[in-house]
Amino acid sequence: LLNGVYAHGADMDDGNRKAMGHVGAHVIPSVLALAEALGNVSEEQVHTSIAVGYEIYCRCAAAVQPGLVKRGFHSTGTAGALACSGACSKLMGFDSEGIYNSIALATTQASGLLIVAESGQSCKPINPGKAAQSGILSAKIISKGVKSFNNPLQSKKGWFHSMSDSVDYSMLDFEKNKFAVDECYFKPYPSCRHTHCTIECAEKLLKEYKFNLDEIEKVNVYIYQNAIDIAGQISIPKNDDDSKFSIHYSLAVALRKGRYTLDDLSVENIPEEIIRTIEKIELIPDASMENRDKGIRGARLEIVLKEGRRLEKTVLIPKGDPENPFTLEDVKNKLYTCSCGLLDREKADILVESVMKSGRDIPFSPKSFFGVEI
Repeated sequence: LLNGVYAHGADMDDGNRKAMGHVGAHVIPSVLALAEALGNVSEEQVHTSIAVGYEIYCRCAAAVQPGLVKRGFHSTGTAGALACSGACSKLMGFDSEGIYNSIALATTQASGLLIVAESGQSCKPINPGKAAQSGILSAKIISKGVKSFNNPLQSKKGWFHSMSDSVDYSMLDFEKNKFAVDECYFKPYPSCRHTHCTIECAEKLLKEYKFNLDEIEKVNVYIYQNAIDIAGQISIPKNDDDSKFSIHYSLAVALRKGRYTLDDLSVENIPEEIIRTIEKIELIPDASMENRDKGIRGARLEIVLKEGRRLEKTVLIPKGDPENPFTLEDVKNKLYTCSCGLLDREKADILVESVMKSGRDIPFSPKSFFGVEI
């Protein structure tokens, strides 16, 4: 529960665009906690169980999107409970019937509302935390011989139809050697994924053009409606949590500083020039900026200068997605940023090297994960 909360705290955890939510923040904490409790578990079993959790989450959540989001549910928590139960059941060595029963039991515990994107964002991490907790609970109960209910997903009163008005069963089709985990993204910025394309557009414009920011007359953001609904309602954040769900604020900071980092979440004293820039931003719905089949969730940024010149930049797929992937250096830099104050650069590099060499069939220990003393 606690590690799931911590993993989602800065909103920098990985995710899946088809599932429209986050996955590692609940699957990995549930598997690691259960592995510690079980004791005699190998790294290979840990890796396999995590992969199973990713498959269940990404496929089940994608099958009910975008209806799930439109109903106000948070797939990270709701589909997360199913994923964690399947991952934990796999780790405990259940057969297919046992895994089925565990997922069924998790469907009645699935919870999480997206109202946390509008206010009280500091409560949002409870969703993956509860998903991790529910997954372990489900697996442990089923391990005692409990039989859960039939048709937990596809029944008219089951999880699919409770979450959405329409279900795309094709999302459940499994292709050999094609895994959902390969379609997941990494996040370079500590904010809602719907803010990332605009931040990236701003960074690229600043690198390509020379212009005076004080000469900006208007900033037009052409972006898909779902992004506006989730991250376009807060113009001037009142607290650190608001700043993670504000396209206006994150874009204004990126335009002024050329970046958006963890340090920028603090809004105790927002500089006047940031506020002036926010006031010039207009979000304009543009359906062409989202195409689920092509993997597009982007934005077009248009800056209108007082002299009449217009500067434009479009990012259809943000940095970190499989089509626009992180490099190993990107991953390292993110680790350095997130572990600042906890690990020095040398220990962070040792951790990276050890993870890259992992896969040995040795007993799992959270105190020596991947052979590194933590």
